Amino acid sequence: MINGKKISLQPLDRSHLEMTRTWMNDPDLMRLLGRAAPVSAAEHKRWFSGIQKREDCAFFAILAVGSKRHIGNVWLWDIDRRHRKAELRIVVGDRDWVGRGVGVEAISLLCRHGFKKQKLHKIYAYVLGINPRARRAFEKAGFVVEGTLRADRWVGDGFTDVYLLGRIA
Repeated sequence: MINGKKISLQPLDRSHLEMTRTWMNDPDLMRLLGRAAPVSAAEHKRWFSGIQKREDCAFFAILAVGSKRHIGNVWLWDIDRRHRKAELRIVVGDRDWVGRGVGVEAISLLCRHGFKKQKLHKIYAYVLGINPRARRAFEKAGFVVEGTLRADRWVGDGFTDVYLLGRIA
């Protein structure tokens, strides 16, 4: 468990799967995350079984302090031990918690974990241009824009830029 002021991070387990799938199939979140198709129950179970065996990712549920309500997920992806870097991804799926600073706190907590416990040198993120809230959250958590991939992703009604943001230990 990684504890913060508003939230705590707990390793993702089976109790978090139903909400996670619900969020992954939410049309608004799918667009912001660059997802093209809904996730079936069988697909979701295979995905969870697969990540349990991997050593190049670390998934956490974001829980509200006090209630322990599951409000989102945050994870390190493609952990590269040789170059000591990983991509950080996040979804705050519970709309009651959007805009309350939990994204910034989750990003900051996972960076602290990545730098201290995982011995990472760099953590980076890709943020779609149509998601300015996510970009602000990463910047508030100490990330800087390192580059722009122009018109890089199709988001259903056109192409959008993708920002590469990074933070060094």
